[in-house]
Amino acid sequence: MLTIREFTGGRDISYPERTMPAPTPSGPWQKVTAMNLSSLLIAQHVLQNGSVRDTARCLDRPVASVSAAMSRLQSWLATPLTSSAGNRILPTLEGRRLARDLSGAADLIIRLARLSPKVEVMGAERHAARMSVSLLTLSRFIIVARTGSIRSAAVQIGMGQPQLTRQLKNLETCLGLTLLQRTATGAVPTLAGQAVLALVEDLEKIWLRISERADDHFRRSASTSNLGSVAPLGRESLIARILARLAAEWPRRQARNPLYISSGSAEELLSGLSNRIYDMVIVDTADLPYGLDHRVISRASLALVGPRHVIDASGTDFGRFLMAAPIALPSLKSGLRQKFSAFSEDVLGADERVRLSYVETDSIPVIANLVLDHGYIALLPQWAISGLDNNMAATILPAAYDMQLSLAWRKGDNSAQLAELVQTILAEAGLLHPAEIAPQVPAPALFRTGAQD
Repeated sequence: MLTIREFTGGRDISYPERTMPAPTPSGPWQKVTAMNLSSLLIAQHVLQNGSVRDTARCLDRPVASVSAAMSRLQSWLATPLTSSAGNRILPTLEGRRLARDLSGAADLIIRLARLSPKVEVMGAERHAARMSVSLLTLSRFIIVARTGSIRSAAVQIGMGQPQLTRQLKNLETCLGLTLLQRTATGAVPTLAGQAVLALVEDLEKIWLRISERADDHFRRSASTSNLGSVAPLGRESLIARILARLAAEWPRRQARNPLYISSGSAEELLSGLSNRIYDMVIVDTADLPYGLDHRVISRASLALVGPRHVIDASGTDFGRFLMAAPIALPSLKSGLRQKFSAFSEDVLGADERVRLSYVETDSIPVIANLVLDHGYIALLPQWAISGLDNNMAATILPAAYDMQLSLAWRKGDNSAQLAELVQTILAEAGLLHPAEIAPQVPAPALFRTGAQD
């Protein structure tokens, strides 16, 4: 038999803008902030049209109300359904996947609105966009209709009969319909109530399907630890080994608290850490903003790598080397690029720096191909350039320009405990090095002719 827990997806984990109650003696659910019909319809309209303002205009609703409806659905599902592209809103992959069910739900809501006499005033779609009936209230109507008694339904739900009666009255007022015929022996659906019941039962099936698919997102988002990292230089690089070790070891130590790893530039990662997108980050810099703690994981010498004839002709003249060939650089958001900027300022004058020829890309494989096949030079950690073929060479920069790999976390919250666990795992694996010791790791074959991805 249907219960309130089933209709609401059976969730009992808190989430922003979503208050789920603890069980009480009076019943399993005493208070629920539930999804409502208008939010479902409005959100589907935004996904279909790709514009909050167009949706607001079409449905004659305030822009703020449309945005709130979209946020409410995304918060409930615990996953983003849209991304911005200029003035347009594009559905994410998850938004596209849910589009069919959301469209089916919207059609049922519009059919439900057509049953109301209020539809003659403003049209079915605009009336549906104002039906702030919660799915929880509809689930309670289903229980009453199936049991044939408000009293029995109230006992089953675990709430007072007067409270349930008021909710049903409010539902009838919102729809402009009499849904139940009350008698001495119970309450049975009217003809209008039977029509509403059929539509609501179909809507229930769709919502349960959507909620079931969202449960995993919801639970994982509430318990997942988020680690951000700069992208590894290759399969055998130190960062790749660190991330693989953490991914393999974490479930053994934190079975109920999964680890999610994502990559980005140092600037993006540090910003995400400050904004609590990440619990901790691994960045290629030790220059960190206020409010963060960090531990240096490794320290590595940097080298300029490029065509052998360019390096042989330049000797130890770094300035001449930089001016002799175009340079492949990561963006200014990366720690490696910041090292290059400091180095170039030390060996070149302002006029020379203006004349530098360079290409920016945050893709290490692209940088490797530019160096191998197009005569570019690049700045990379020393351990990343072993195995050069005869046409390539490298020159090591002074120790003042060494690159540090740091684990960073916020001060004074739970992320400090997670960072401690990361350090323990890496230390046990021999992957945590004092800042002053350069790690000895196998060199990835980034610059070997015919290297495989």
